[in-house]
Amino acid sequence: MAKEQKLKSISVLIPLEKVEASLTEIGFLLQDSATIVADGKFWKRMLYAKGDETISVSEEIGDVYPKDPIITICGSKSTITHVVRGVGG
Repeated sequence: MAKEQKLKSISVLIPLEKVEASLTEIGFLLQDSATIVADGKFWKRMLYAKGDETISVSEEIGDVYPKDPIITICGSKSTITHVVRGVGG
């Protein structure tokens, strides 16, 4: 039977390097990272895991100016070509 888990979100005022070191010290490994846009800012989001536990760490990396849309396409070459031409690329 799986151990009961809790959900907790916290804001910390320490450098990312210290957070990473603390997670590594207790056995968490970086699984993946991505840059996202939320609330008018760029964020680096990192996912750490140890067994069935996960920790997501988000670091603000800057303001989004100008606030243009970002288009991410998972599709065929013809779809990508059509969308790029349609938006002036």
